[in-house]
Amino acid sequence: MFARPASLPQDLGEALAPVAGLWSRLGRSSTRAWLATLVRGEVGRLRGLVEPELAQRVLAERLQRRLDEQLSPVVDLVSWLLKRGLPQRPGCWQTVCDEGLRMDTRGACESCRVLVGDRRGLRQRVAEQLLAERLSGRVVIAEREVGREVERRLHEAVREELVRKAAARERAVAEQVVREASYELKRQAFAEAQWARAQAPCVDCGLDGAAGLCLQCTERRGIEAAVGEATAFALVLTFDAGDAAGTRALWRDCERATRAVLEERLARLGEDGHDAAAVTFAGRRLIEELRDRRRRAALVRLGQHEEAETAARMAAAALRRKQVEPNEPEARQAVREAAEAARVRVAERWLGELLAELRCVCSLGPEPAERTDWTVALPALAAQRLPEDRAGAVRERVSV
Repeated sequence: MFARPASLPQDLGEALAPVAGLWSRLGRSSTRAWLATLVRGEVGRLRGLVEPELAQRVLAERLQRRLDEQLSPVVDLVSWLLKRGLPQRPGCWQTVCDEGLRMDTRGACESCRVLVGDRRGLRQRVAEQLLAERLSGRVVIAEREVGREVERRLHEAVREELVRKAAARERAVAEQVVREASYELKRQAFAEAQWARAQAPCVDCGLDGAAGLCLQCTERRGIEAAVGEATAFALVLTFDAGDAAGTRALWRDCERATRAVLEERLARLGEDGHDAAAVTFAGRRLIEELRDRRRRAALVRLGQHEEAETAARMAAAALRRKQVEPNEPEARQAVREAAEAARVRVAERWLGELLAELRCVCSLGPEPAERTDWTVALPALAAQRLPEDRAGAVRERVSV
């Protein structure tokens, strides 16, 4: 019985199409599997250089091009693929260059043309220099030896260029080693600094290994910040900018009431059996929800002002003029959304300005001192002995 010809792998049919006839001559299945693995690796590498869907086509064109250049028939497909068919042979520094052709565009490689032009320019410069030396009499050489002298000088110039490039590569490698060492030192210093920060105690409660602030203290700070913001949102529409003292008193009363509501909820959670950490975490969530509700309420109130209504009407009219079919449901919805966005922008701008003014009013000047009741303070001061009276009493006791 005759063995059935081996077929190409299904996932490599396009890439191995030029060598399909040679592939069918492979006898061992293990050899085919091993060779298919190598081909898949090359296809995967090409997917990183060209578009993924073009990788197999690029490899097929390479195999076909090199088969056409083959002067003798391919006898050993495995050896031919490993040494001739699969390897990419770039003619320059371009990663997509393969024997002077770009694999992404399948056109001529411009970088290779530049290299060819450089080599031709170098040959021309060497020939012109030799001609100038012959004309000046510095070099006496027979005409038949001119070509050999040009080639010799050209080889020397190329050798010097290669030595120069090798030295440049060595310097680059040394500089890279220095940079890597510097980067390693910086990484070590950064890791040590991170470890030191992680081991730092909490600045509030002193807990070790809290990275400067433990979770519970972070939640407490978040609660304090949210309480201040919730108080500001509650007063932003009612405070009097001309009455700084009254505004500060109103702030204290509102903040005290906000804290009382929060503490009541937290006490209720503690009575239900929750631990301190869970109570603190829930407290921050509760106060942030209250803050957000007050902010939304303030925005709604500010959005009802005449300027916000005017901005909404202008935004809606501007969008309606651009629409081709303004009576469609989608067009009307877009108009409503544009009007609402303009209204929110005006309300947020006003809210920011009012919050800044409120904080400025509350931060102006020191807190008012308590009034002194002089009807009580004066008799107490009058009953105190003066310094000179105390000194005279001391002298009397000493003399006695």
